[in-house]
Amino acid sequence: MVEEIKLQQPIKEIQEEKNLSEKVNESYNFMKEAREGRINIKKLKIPRKAKARRSKLKKGWIGILKIEENGNISGEKAKIIGGAFKDNNGFYHATDSREVLFWNGKFPVMIQKSWKKNPSNLRLQEGESNETYGQKPIMAKMLGDTIKLKKKTGSLLIWVLVIVGAYLGYQAITGGFSWVFKNIVG
Repeated sequence: MVEEIKLQQPIKEIQEEKNLSEKVNESYNFMKEAREGRINIKKLKIPRKAKARRSKLKKGWIGILKIEENGNISGEKAKIIGGAFKDNNGFYHATDSREVLFWNGKFPVMIQKSWKKNPSNLRLQEGESNETYGQKPIMAKMLGDTIKLKKKTGSLLIWVLVIVGAYLGYQAITGGFSWVFKNIVG
């Protein structure tokens, strides 16, 4: 029984931590090998969904690198109208274009944390914050979207009434209602 207990217990290997000088030497050697070309370092590519091409750029679209609450990073495109944009999840965010970065000098992108209303600004000086604006453009964008929805439903009702009125007018002019008057009235 004693032998069985010993076999079931996990064996823990104790790893010794490196001191600061060993860590510095390791990173120095890595950088030296990378400069000499022994280690290939791949360039970081922008996600395809966050790459806004020339035609979309002219129409006001921009790439968004969205950081989710669980740490996942995803790319998407969004159209900026009036200093606000709507992401794929339906949340509104505001910007004043200070946060726009350029990927390889070509593609404009913003880094947006999904739980914040403003994109991350990497160019801020100490003591500055970028959370002091944004509620007015967000509210204006939301109101604009709700008004558009109401217009669509109202225009549908107007079209139905116009079609019914045109049909009744046609029947009245051509005498299509004469059978109603003969059978009901007379």
